[in-house]
Amino acid sequence: MAKGFHQVVGCDFNEAFSPVIKPVTIRLIIPLALTNKWDLFQLDVNNAFLNGHLEQTIYMQEPQGFESSDKTLVCKLQKALYGLKQAPRQWLDRLKGTLLQLGFVASKCDPSLSVY
Repeated sequence: MAKGFHQVVGCDFNEAFSPVIKPVTIRLIIPLALTNKWDLFQLDVNNAFLNGHLEQTIYMQEPQGFESSDKTLVCKLQKALYGLKQAPRQWLDRLKGTLLQLGFVASKCDPSLSVY
């Protein structure tokens, strides 16, 4: 886990985002699905933030428990880790790109809603 609380806005990252569906979307979709007898599916992705590709070069200190005689060594991240401020945004960008390729359409009102 990265120590994202040490990151500084504008220096280490430019934007952070937490994708959360709006309550009004839920209140609209559920009755609409019930009325039209649509199937509803929920998606919960384990380790979601570990699948985001980083656009920036990010280095972090060696993790606790890593034994190295050279204290100047750092780790260059290849993918996002939990704790990085960029992780939610990178995950959402990757998910949206995949959904668009599969034929989904992104909602203009709620960034967490995609319709097929």
